[in-house]
Amino acid sequence: MKLASSQVRPALWTVAIALTATGLSGCIGAVDRMDFDNQMRERGGGMTSELVRGGFDSLAHRYGVDAISVTSIDISPIETLGVTVRDPGKPSQLDRFSFDGVILGEPIPVQVSVTDDLDARSFTLDQVPALANVEKLVDDALASSGVDDGEVTGISVSRTESIHASVMVESPRSRVLVVFEPDGTPFLVQPL
Repeated sequence: MKLASSQVRPALWTVAIALTATGLSGCIGAVDRMDFDNQMRERGGGMTSELVRGGFDSLAHRYGVDAISVTSIDISPIETLGVTVRDPGKPSQLDRFSFDGVILGEPIPVQVSVTDDLDARSFTLDQVPALANVEKLVDDALASSGVDDGEVTGISVSRTESIHASVMVESPRSRVLVVFEPDGTPFLVQPL
């Protein structure tokens, strides 16, 4: 009996050491929660390509179409996508939707003036390839802005004469608007 217990004891120690090493190895390279939150905020928070794709997929499913025509897209760092959609069944009507990465909100009607040229203002997601890589858009806006310790606080896409993605970069001391062509090329850097 003594022989069996003397053989079990080293095996138990080996298992205990292995479990301790495994548990502690999860801490190696771990990022403090405050540092993680700061890094996320600096990189645009919840502004991701996945959020945009998920929102547009949900809208296409809701309307039963392959592509949605929109007049504006707004992406916020709290992982919210706002989209003003032309109703495919009633193209003279606009509805505003929000998408939080999981749930597509209910439509909110948008008033349209009789002078609004919705055809001239509308575009589809495939006309803005830069939104296929929102993370790169955020990084490029931060680099182009020249703002120390800047954070991206929002992305807006709309069409006036042409389609542009506008990215707001802010810090405690300054704000800069970085405007991109649809392909993601910086077009204008405007300190505010």
